[in-house]
Amino acid sequence: MKEDSCDFKIGAFIKAWRQKRNLIQKELAARTGMDVTQMWSIENDRNSPSLRTLSRIASALQVTVPQLMSPPEGCDENLIPYSSRTKECEQPPFNVLHVADTDLIRIMRTDDHKDILNDDTLRELSETATKALSLENRFHTSMPTALPFSLPISKSEPGARQLALAVRAHCNIGSAIVHNVLAMFEPYGIRILEAKFTDKRESIAFYNPQYQNFTIFLSKLLKDERMRSRRQFTFLSEIGRAFLFANNGFKSYLETKLSRRFIHHFAATFLLPDTTVTMMVNSLHVAPNDWTWELLLRLKDRFGVSAQIFNIRLKELSLISRKRCDEFDRKIKAYYENNNNSEPGDTYEELSYRLGDLKAIQRCGALL
Repeated sequence: MKEDSCDFKIGAFIKAWRQKRNLIQKELAARTGMDVTQMWSIENDRNSPSLRTLSRIASALQVTVPQLMSPPEGCDENLIPYSSRTKECEQPPFNVLHVADTDLIRIMRTDDHKDILNDDTLRELSETATKALSLENRFHTSMPTALPFSLPISKSEPGARQLALAVRAHCNIGSAIVHNVLAMFEPYGIRILEAKFTDKRESIAFYNPQYQNFTIFLSKLLKDERMRSRRQFTFLSEIGRAFLFANNGFKSYLETKLSRRFIHHFAATFLLPDTTVTMMVNSLHVAPNDWTWELLLRLKDRFGVSAQIFNIRLKELSLISRKRCDEFDRKIKAYYENNNNSEPGDTYEELSYRLGDLKAIQRCGALL
């Protein structure tokens, strides 16, 4: 425990004083300069506040620190009533991993009760996270996430595209193709761990209010090199969720069709920036109806994305005809269905990528 921390279980007393002042957690957190997940952890004795933090809380509640060490007069700390105003706001965050002396808060929830992690899964994830945090603490490498979470977000496709460009600018990569997205984000305080999920889940993300960073668990099934494009897209989707979580006041947000479209468009436009895709296609002088199956596979591998995502982006940028796009869409879906969602295509190693691309067009008689 830190030398300046309080080793006294004080969470119930803070909660009692807050309720006496008719404040909800979010209001008290704002007055003390914390996010609501940090305040929840303190009130539930998951994290012990430092003496400095304790002083800020006492000041916000208009009491002295000694007064905060005991409940308000006439209030039994074991029988603290919940008013109708605070009951909804003080539900524990959705799925919490208890890791040593800290908690990891799940950043997203759904209305589907099947999405709630069972105790065995939570325990396994906690054990994996504990090992990772122990190693980081040993070598003093824990760091807060250094991404621009203060950016305002418009939950729309244009908003997702703007966010993707802003994150790229923050990471100083402009419109360059990124071949290893996971490795690029790790130095920014994103902890990436593997997990073996018993369901069809491919990823899940948590936030640590104490260290102010994110942990993203990716399914071990995505480790196969044939799943590289899916792994990158899945990971970036969780980064998009992290921004929605931050935009929601660092509280677990409810995922909807709108938010899913947002995160998927964020991931797609991050991997396939408009300018880069357009310049590459234009350099080949490919007309919207001249696309071949082989060329689609060659270029999607160049960007490290799935055939489906690349086909959709070409359509969004009006670089492929509807007829060709629909034709490829049917072919891609059939391939996924018959090959356990692995990607179509081979690795191309011609000395000249561009000449190989032109041959891919010519072989199908599109250009002669």
